[in-house]
Amino acid sequence: MILRQIAIHALVLFSLGAWTQDSWGQAVTLAPTPTGLNDEVTLTIDVSQSAEHGLKAVLEANPDLPVYLWTWSPSDPVGGNGSWNNSNEGMLLQSTGGLKYTLTFVPSEFYTDVSALYSNGISCLAKLKDGAPYPGFDDFGEAKTEDFNVAVLPKLCEDLMCVFPESRRQDDFLSITYNNNLETYEGMQNVADDEVYIQLIARVVSASGAEEIPYVEESMVTSTPELRMRPVDGKPGFFRLTMLTASFFQGLIPEDGDIINITAFPLRPGYEYPPDSTPWNAPDHWTIIPILTCD
Repeated sequence: MILRQIAIHALVLFSLGAWTQDSWGQAVTLAPTPTGLNDEVTLTIDVSQSAEHGLKAVLEANPDLPVYLWTWSPSDPVGGNGSWNNSNEGMLLQSTGGLKYTLTFVPSEFYTDVSALYSNGISCLAKLKDGAPYPGFDDFGEAKTEDFNVAVLPKLCEDLMCVFPESRRQDDFLSITYNNNLETYEGMQNVADDEVYIQLIARVVSASGAEEIPYVEESMVTSTPELRMRPVDGKPGFFRLTMLTASFFQGLIPEDGDIINITAFPLRPGYEYPPDSTPWNAPDHWTIIPILTCD
């Protein structure tokens, strides 16, 4: 119970931190937020808030100069940034006035790898096509802003079971969200706020081999407080459990064991899923969550 409260508190602080930065006029913002990987988003850079290097001074004197985005996280852009002295035209920003510049894109199409989008955010800067010092403004340094980073909040779950972050290790926080509004099993529909639990089964590899280790036996899930999912505020029918995976399973797995995935499925008191009709596949009410075991 204490562990889950710590995890939830950490996620709340992360969310509030991202909101506060945007609310107080961060130089770089992303809209809409929360953000979906496959949704169109608009990144805005307010160069008037830049406090380093030469781009702000150059644009104040030459407001019609084209400005380009240079970004490296969560990964390089698909089309590349170009070279420092000759930016790719696909990175051209649109001026909206007042030294504000925007680019609209779909994250999963714009970046080569978005697996770290939510954990790392977007790191970027604005620059002229040639980032070298602009003639007459050499004393200000390169024609760019400082490095910026904007946090990216994940869009709330739109599937039956959603997991955050998208890539995770066993020493990371793990948040599982269940959308009961999408439930297809009649006996699991229209659950009350206090009757949603989740079974968690860790697949563990150790020196003695691989084994499946449930947090508790299935018959005990709905009487185990640690496995109760909590309602998501403001989202009727949504339930969530957050944990630090390694600590959650501490004492259950071998000391030399690595968790390589977790099987999760929701339960309510008194309900049993019908017999599996496709034993050659995982049951359709299972969600299998991969856990990274390497850097």
